[in-house]
Order: sequence, then C-alpha cells, then structure tokens
Amino acid sequence: MSSWASVLQQIAELDPADFDPDAMGDEQLREFVPLAQRGINRLTAAQTRAVGIGEARQVQKADGMVSMKSWLTGHCRLSGREATGLVRDGRRLAHLPELAAAYAEGDVTQGHVQVITPAMTPARLATAAANGIDVDTTDAVLTEAARRLGPEDTAMAVRRWVAGVDPDGTMDDAAGLPRIFRMAVSSGGRIYLSGHLDAVGGETVHAALEALMNGDRPAGDLRTHGQRMGGALVELARRALRTGELPTVRGSAAQVRVTIDWFALCAERGAPGVAGGDLHFAGPIGPETARRLACDAGVVRILTDPAGLPLDVGQEQRTATAAIRRSLELRDGHCVFAGCTIPAAWCDVHHVIHWAHGGPTSCENGALLCERHHTAVHEGGFGIARDPGTAVWHTYRPDGSEIHIRGSSPHTYRPDRSEIHIRGSSP
Repeated sequence: MSSWASVLQQIAELDPADFDPDAMGDEQLREFVPLAQRGINRLTAAQTRAVGIGEARQVQKADGMVSMKSWLTGHCRLSGREATGLVRDGRRLAHLPELAAAYAEGDVTQGHVQVITPAMTPARLATAAANGIDVDTTDAVLTEAARRLGPEDTAMAVRRWVAGVDPDGTMDDAAGLPRIFRMAVSSGGRIYLSGHLDAVGGETVHAALEALMNGDRPAGDLRTHGQRMGGALVELARRALRTGELPTVRGSAAQVRVTIDWFALCAERGAPGVAGGDLHFAGPIGPETARRLACDAGVVRILTDPAGLPLDVGQEQRTATAAIRRSLELRDGHCVFAGCTIPAAWCDVHHVIHWAHGGPTSCENGALLCERHHTAVHEGGFGIARDPGTAVWHTYRPDGSEIHIRGSSPHTYRPDRSEIHIRGSSP
C-alpha cells in the first residue's frame, strides 16, 4: 500500500507546466497516449477496489455520511452518476475476479467495466447459475470480450448474454424505461433534441429515417450522416402533416402555424423595419422565412385591434389545389432548382410571384421546390424563372448570374433574372 500511496503523492506533486507534448516527437506521442491510458486504467481500478472495501466497512460513517455515494460526491467532488457507478463497480467486481484482475493490470478501461457490471445483478447471476451458467464462466467470457473489443462491442456481448440467461429480465428492464423525447428552443432559435427509446421503438424510428435518407438520395449529396438524419426527421414530419392522417388538434388538422403581420407578408425582400413572424413553438423567425412557409400553405386572415385582440377572422385561401399540384408534378417532375432531382412528392408548391404581391395560385405561376431550395429562393436571394409555354426552368444566383448545368436538368434564376451557370454546361 505504501508504494501506491507514494506513487499517487508523486503524481499529485508533479508540475503540469513540466509536461510539454509540443516538445515530443510523433513516436513519443504515440507511445505516451496508450501508456497514460493504461496508467489511468490501473489507478481507477485501484480506486474502485478501495471504494468497494470502504463501502463494505461503512468507512463513510466516520465522516457523518450515510452512504458511500454521498461521501464520494462530497470528498471527491464526483457527480451523483459517477459516484453511483463507482460504488456499483466496487461492489460487483468483488464477484468477478478475472475482470477485476484485467482492470487492475490496465488491460480494460472503466468504460468496459461500466457496461458489464450493471448487468451482473445478484438475481441475474442466480438465474444464470440455475440454468447451468456459473459466475466463473460468465466472468471469463465477458473479460475476454473486454480485452479484445471496445466498450460498445463489449456492451453488445453483455446484452446477448443477458438475453440468453434472463429474457424475462430484459423485458422488465425495458418496461422500466419509458420512451422519452424532448425539444428545447435555444436562445439563438435552434431546436435541440434529447431523449431515449427502447430497442424496438428506436429501431422503428431508425427504419423510417433510413428509408427517407437513402430511398431517394440525390446524386452528389455531400451532407454528413448526421445532416441527412436531421433532414429525414423533418421530412418524415412534413409527410405526416401532409397526409392529413394525424389526429386533429382543437378541431383543426395538425399543421405548422406561423403568425405574421400582413404588411410583413406583402413587403418586398429586404424592406427596412419589417418585422418577421412567430412560430407557435419555436418563436420568432425572419420575414422571408415566414413568407416561405406561407408560400405553400393556407392563410387565415385575422384582423386585430390596436391591442392585438382579434376583430375578424377570414378564410383560408391561395393554397394550390390538388389538380394544380398534379399538373405541376406532371410538368416539372422534380424540384426545378438547377441540378436538383428531389422528387415531386417531397416538394412545396412555390409562387414565383408571391401570392401577397398579386401572384395567382396557378400552374403558370407555380413551381416545385424542395425545402432546401425553397429556402434558398426565399431567404438566400436565389431566383427561378420558366420559359413561357415550356417546362424549361432557369436558376439565378443572388448576384444575378445564371446557373447552367449539363443536359436537360431544370434551370434557376437570381432575383435580377440573370441565369446561374455551372462549368462545362451548355447555356
């Protein structure tokens, strides 16, 4: 014990300023990092063993603490979750000598130990023994997995062991963890998601998102996996809202709702002093974002008094009819933004001349745009225009230059009606 105490004292007295990884060569860095990890493993294993012995002796009572967990949170400034895990590991490693030895030797990490010990409940070990699987066999098999695999794959091995020896227990575990999903609006207006699902619920959501991610993925999509997952989640919700199969909310179909001042809706792009809109959950948005949302949506006119109280409510208007949408899908086939091949079913119906500016709801004034490019047109300054009497579209960058692409893909226009060109294309 004296040697361990001496080493720990030496580490405590080391000056962090003396450690300069910038002065190390590449080979020295490659040697140092695994060596440091092995040292961390061994020290954490020693600490865990000491916590297990200390809990068995109830040493925390000398300091007036009721539990070892509270002692750890107070004396070591650990979080409650960390302290709980350390106490559990110390208690259960006493019955898993091979895993404890591998930990003490530095061959496995705390991450490995913390995916094994939660499953090693006394009741579960007793169930395994009753089925002819003794603790020593379990200890040997899972320790070997931890030596060879990372914590994630070790956790999968543990789950398979649990499912084999205690299937009813896994069902009980799942029943005790409800599905949870939270959405929170940040100060910057971004929406942050958190939560957890059971295995079947998570698989269901993943299967739906994967279908949207990969079923109609356009060529040249360079988004990361996480970005495509985020887009698929929004598209899944958009499709659910479009079908009309969701339950009604207070007598109305579930839909995205945005409140925008009439003058803001009718104002030209970039008009000074124009307020934006308000989403009922997410809060304030810019005026051009609000106009984009209003482009392919029903509008309810509400007249208010100076205090904002409603005086008169009008009727929905200027949403494209089913016949108009079918005609646009037949004519355009997919998003008309230059180079985009997002299928028609994913697209909004965009008013080339905004409805609020006198643009009619018609095939002649309509265009199919996917959400990304609908946003680009309304909020990014891009423009689109169609050759009269044809299905040929042009796309324009904000600076007025046109995007040209090879072949017969649709074209797009900038606000000043100049077309966007892509290198190697024919005008």
